[in-house]
Amino acid sequence: MGDFMMMEEEHPTHKINISVASPDSTFTTPNSKTPMSPTQRLRYLLSSPSRYIQRKFQAGGLKGSMLTILASTVGAGILSLPYVVNISGLYQGIVLFILGMIVSLYTCQLLVLAAEKTGKLTYESIGNELFGHKMRTFAEVNMIINNYGTVIAYLVLLKDLVPNCLKLFGVDNAFATSSYMWGCMICTIIVYPLSLKQEISALRYTSLLSCFACIYLGIAIIYGFFSMRSGETSSRFDEAPATELSAYSIFTAAGYVVFSFTCHPNVIPIYQELQRRSTKRGFKFLSRGLIIVLFLYLIVGIFGFLTFYKEYHPITDFPTQILQAKYHKGDVPIIIASMAIAITVLCGTPLLVHPCRDATLSILYQRRPTKKQYFLVVTIEVFSALGLALVIPNIGYVLNVLGTISNPIICFILPCMYYIKAFPGKYTRKDLFIAYLVLVIMTLIGISGFIMFWIELFS
Repeated sequence: MGDFMMMEEEHPTHKINISVASPDSTFTTPNSKTPMSPTQRLRYLLSSPSRYIQRKFQAGGLKGSMLTILASTVGAGILSLPYVVNISGLYQGIVLFILGMIVSLYTCQLLVLAAEKTGKLTYESIGNELFGHKMRTFAEVNMIINNYGTVIAYLVLLKDLVPNCLKLFGVDNAFATSSYMWGCMICTIIVYPLSLKQEISALRYTSLLSCFACIYLGIAIIYGFFSMRSGETSSRFDEAPATELSAYSIFTAAGYVVFSFTCHPNVIPIYQELQRRSTKRGFKFLSRGLIIVLFLYLIVGIFGFLTFYKEYHPITDFPTQILQAKYHKGDVPIIIASMAIAITVLCGTPLLVHPCRDATLSILYQRRPTKKQYFLVVTIEVFSALGLALVIPNIGYVLNVLGTISNPIICFILPCMYYIKAFPGKYTRKDLFIAYLVLVIMTLIGISGFIMFWIELFS
């Protein structure tokens, strides 16, 4: 993910910024205000695609904000969506994705309203304005848990994804495909040095790269389905289990879905940069961006599931990240997808360490930390995350815990609490009733999912 540099004196958070100077307007030639013809646009796109994208998707414009929320939402969690459909059933999984998008959009809108009412730019400052210093600290702690947990998830993914990519190339050497070796080497040589730097602005576009990698993943998975299951595509749809109605399937899948739709820490800064800012325009870029996310998630979840659900029995044997499924050696589209996602996750991991580090330093030290304190906090956070990543068997464990602890708090509980406090009244008022209802339901889902995770772990 990239990062916004906000004007308010707050702790930096990891967000993407696609910025150019000019306002959102009719597309024109670089040196003229005359609108381009379709032919001129095509020539300009081919001659300078990066400049075209910058001008077309500007920060503050609806398209630019939509692209930013898209890049902020889509991440490594997309790899686990076929597993979600597998444990839920085809149609139950689709319903969960749609409900996840609707509730995520609703709570993002609550954040926009709370930010507009308080005039604050971050989770922490809104909490401080509405509830006081304790809520600010509570929000900071949850941001630390969320970022630290995601760092662990990314290291788990990298230690497994790189060896799997080599195996698809046909490499069988045990040392060369050792997940422990790759985890230690990636963390020590790349992640740790970058995490020590106070500014890593060169990586600010990694969220956008990750978004493009995930879009390519969707294309590759569709290709894999039709190439590997040609002649049986209809039967795959007809014979796929429709639902898996059990506490395990519902609450476990809900944790993954919650994690996958986490974009809330980025919503307020994106909204603050919106040109001609209004809640109506804010709701517009949020709805468009999250609908595109939903479409991408449905593609990856459905086609990844349909490709392999017959090959894994029972349902819990389905791989928690789809690139570890039984694709053929030398499958070029899947190899490219593995490499692309591995690179973007590798570049994005230090960006998750930075806000976690800054929030930790803020809680531990009242004054500006010394170099020794700074070095100690970064070292402990990075290598403790590596230690946990090496003993955790797959990314699903981390995503499930995050999806039942910190993500429900960040995505649903705090936005509802903020709205209820910012717009007080009787709970019977329609908007407050809905906010209270979402607050209660998502709290129960988070607690139930966490209990189910530990029951499964020790059963």
